[in-house]
Amino acid sequence: MTKRLVVALLLAGVGFAAHPAHAQGGSAAKYPDRPIRLVVGFPPGGATDILARILSQHMPESIGQPVVVDNRGGASGTIAAAMVA
Repeated sequence: MTKRLVVALLLAGVGFAAHPAHAQGGSAAKYPDRPIRLVVGFPPGGATDILARILSQHMPESIGQPVVVDNRGGASGTIAAAMVA
């Protein structure tokens, strides 16, 4: 695997880190309640972007929420990592 692909997969994993769902009146809140943002640390048009877009087309079938690809290219992925953190 290339370094770029490894970084993209790591960023995707960080982007999907779940935070605890808060209970409301004894019932669990449905998580996530809005579209999921898949942050890609490289500009559009590259292999990482293409992979993210392919994944984002198939993910709603299994998780039940739409997925939006958000490209944050620059600084070898540091800008996207800082945004996700």
